[in-house]
Amino acid sequence: MSDKQQRDERFVQALGDHRAQMYRVALAMLRSPQEAEDAVSQATLKAYAGLHRLRSWDSVRPWLMRITVNAAHQTLRRRKRETVYPAEALPEPPTSAQETPLWMYLDTLPHDMRVILTLRYGENLPIDEIAHMLRIPRGTVSARLTRAKRKLAEQLGKEP
Repeated sequence: MSDKQQRDERFVQALGDHRAQMYRVALAMLRSPQEAEDAVSQATLKAYAGLHRLRSWDSVRPWLMRITVNAAHQTLRRRKRETVYPAEALPEPPTSAQETPLWMYLDTLPHDMRVILTLRYGENLPIDEIAHMLRIPRGTVSARLTRAKRKLAEQLGKEP
């Protein structure tokens, strides 16, 4: 078997191992199953095209996740240029906290906090890996995580 065939097989295996996680991160960022699927597809294509830049197969998960985050960011930038629906077209929010799903509270958080909460608690990633994935300092990840939890606790009417 040639080196290219071995590399391709390892890539397919890595995608099989991490595709669900890539999708969940994209979905958390985009809040649209179709856009999340598109972002994962774009990330897959970009990852395969840039496979020669992967330094170690041990770091394939954060590498794939970073490419997925970048693809989702690209979708968000494209979305900003599109027409925004008027507030009247949006559904009425629930009246009590007991009937409000947690994801609606997450949607009220700034994008950077929501992504970090999703990566930390939704995907159970360590803070160091999140920092590496998002290319921000570890302290920034910790600070955003703390602020996001505090803000969620306030919205839920609990002490942080």
